[in-house]
Amino acid sequence: MVNRADLRSQLRRRLEDTTGTPLWDDATLNELLADAVSHYGIRFPAERTVSVVVSAGDTTVPVDSSVTLVVAVRDGAGATLPRSRHSSGESGRQTWRWWNGAVVLTSPAAAGTWEIDCLGHRVLPGNDSDPAGIRPGDEEIVVLLAASSALLRRAVELSKRGAETGGLTLTRIADRHTQQAELLIQARRRRATGGWLST
Repeated sequence: MVNRADLRSQLRRRLEDTTGTPLWDDATLNELLADAVSHYGIRFPAERTVSVVVSAGDTTVPVDSSVTLVVAVRDGAGATLPRSRHSSGESGRQTWRWWNGAVVLTSPAAAGTWEIDCLGHRVLPGNDSDPAGIRPGDEEIVVLLAASSALLRRAVELSKRGAETGGLTLTRIADRHTQQAELLIQARRRRATGGWLST
């Protein structure tokens, strides 16, 4: 899978910044890529399954703060629990709802290790070797978003130095990168199919 070093290399090529004395240092590009992955994650949240140890009698199950939405809950026996439609138990069945960072149960829980399928934020790893946490084939989306941010930063720098024309040119290129990324996002959504994915 693609990692931060791969994305940074692609970003340098996109920015035509591959000389021996690059304009952007690695730390800056890493920061831009981290922002781009976070932005990408808003459109395509990370899909993951988390395991949580639940004690007998619990009625709330806190979930990791990176989770933004729970889509399925399985109890310690592996049974998939229905989502609650009411604040009280439904016909004596255990049900759940997602509220304020926790799974709220309508009946006291049975002890066990529960599994929760959820959507959450995407975060670029802080090293160059771990997988970047984006879906295969979406690298260009992240690179275009990061390149747009890099060019906008440079445009501001040029404008502050009185080089408004150069700044405007870079702003136009940045806008084109953003538009290209949006087209790829829309195409990605059209290709998306149902089912639980692990990426």
